[in-house]
Formats: sequence, structure tokens, C-alpha cells
Amino acid sequence: MPSIQELEKKYTQLYPSDAVEESVLKRIESILKIKLPEDFCQIANFYSGGLMGGISSFAVACEDVTPNIVEETIRLRNAINLPLRFIVLAEPPESLIVMDTENTPSIIWCDATDAERIADMSFISEPQTWDSYSEFFKKLLEDEEEEQAQQ
Repeated sequence: MPSIQELEKKYTQLYPSDAVEESVLKRIESILKIKLPEDFCQIANFYSGGLMGGISSFAVACEDVTPNIVEETIRLRNAINLPLRFIVLAEPPESLIVMDTENTPSIIWCDATDAERIADMSFISEPQTWDSYSEFFKKLLEDEEEEQAQQ
């Protein structure tokens, strides 16, 4: 697993730090009735969501900013019976990226047609997975660095 300090250093070379207050993280946990993974909370100290590595991640917020992870998670809980342990991070075209707050792999990027299969992991198309949020974030950073180097 990459160190959070290394990820922060790489991120702040690309963008200014954009911290999420601890009280917001606690409110997200309360509203969604989950415990956020430690690496997610540490990364939220400098990244609050947005476009990176070609992925537009939802805002790490519970109000004021839309779309945000709370609204999108609640929407999918209602629409497809997304289990409570999952948080919706992004919805790239024809796909869905969720974070399992209790199990490994932690990050699952599946085809939109497989969204209803997340609960039992019975996917038709093999999803991309990462064991931790920090590994997924590292991939986003690498993709962003590559994109910026090509410009």
C-alpha cells in the first residue's frame, strides 16, 4: 500500500490541497451508517473529490456540493438496493465505482449492467478492483500525471 504522505506529495504537485473537515467525515459516517476506511479519511485531508485521472469522483461532502457521495450512495441504495457497506465514489460512463467499507477488495469498478450484482459479487463482466482506497487513488494520480505529461 502506498504511503499517504507520498500520495499527498504527488497530489499537491498537481493541485492545491483541498481538505475535508473531520466533522464532515463524521457526518457522512452518521448519515450513511458506516465507518469510513482510515486511508480514505487521510486522503480526504488533501483531496475532496473532483476530476482526476479522467474520473470525476463525487465530492466528499454531505450537503452544499452536488453531486456528492452521500446523495449518490442514498440514491443507489434506493434504486438498486445497494448494501449499506458500500459508498458510491463515481459513475464514469456506463460504469460504477464503489467503495466497500468492510471488505477487500475495497474499491470495485464495475460495468453499469452489473451494479445490481455488487452485493453478492456475481458480475457478468470482470470488474477492476483495488484492495484499498489508497491504491485506487495512486492509480488516479498516475493517470493524471500521464495525462498532464502528454499535454
